[in-house]
Amino acid sequence: MAIEKYVDNITSQHRDKPKFIAWLSSSLTILDHAYLAAKSIDINFDLDYAIGKQLDTLGTIIGRQRILTFQPLNGHDPILDDETYRLVLKAKVAMNMWDGTIPQMYEIWDNIFKDIGLELQDNQDMSFNAYIFGYVNQIRQDLIQHGYIVPKPEGVKVNYILKSPMEFKPYFAALVTTSKHEIINMSYEPKEIINFKKYSYFTMCNSSKNIINMKGVEDFGNI
Repeated sequence: MAIEKYVDNITSQHRDKPKFIAWLSSSLTILDHAYLAAKSIDINFDLDYAIGKQLDTLGTIIGRQRILTFQPLNGHDPILDDETYRLVLKAKVAMNMWDGTIPQMYEIWDNIFKDIGLELQDNQDMSFNAYIFGYVNQIRQDLIQHGYIVPKPEGVKVNYILKSPMEFKPYFAALVTTSKHEIINMSYEPKEIINFKKYSYFTMCNSSKNIINMKGVEDFGNI
């Protein structure tokens, strides 16, 4: 709503009255601000776009607080950031809407989560396996293990199994190396005493071979 179209409707009798126009504009501006605030409620409290205090308000309505009831591993803050909190709230919405059947679980899950897949297996013993597909970082793992993500009936045990899809393809690799054979002839006159234990060392690795022939050297120690 803009106030200009209402100001333009002022009759000629009052258009030259600046105080009247200022008074009317002031009143219309208050109403315009109220209109804009009411209009923005839908988008500001949309779960996909809400941030900060708006998310906290949605959490109160949905039934899930921003502060976790446990201490996450690896030093993660128990106070969730907006994106993680948004994920938790969407999961809580799924729990609130679920009728307990596997088909509806898949339907709700696919509508809410775009980057996390879910597959359920009923073990017929009051337990089921929940296979989670997609990128699951440490905080998401903690949330899953503590029942924040996957809906479940009361009294039923859930076995959480994380799966990361990996494509295996045939491949070929080859390693080409060369071999080096080197002989070094060394002669000392007069004779020198060399203590190899103390002063020097030789390293032989891969397929490289070194031979050192020394003349006039008294062997003192082993290489």
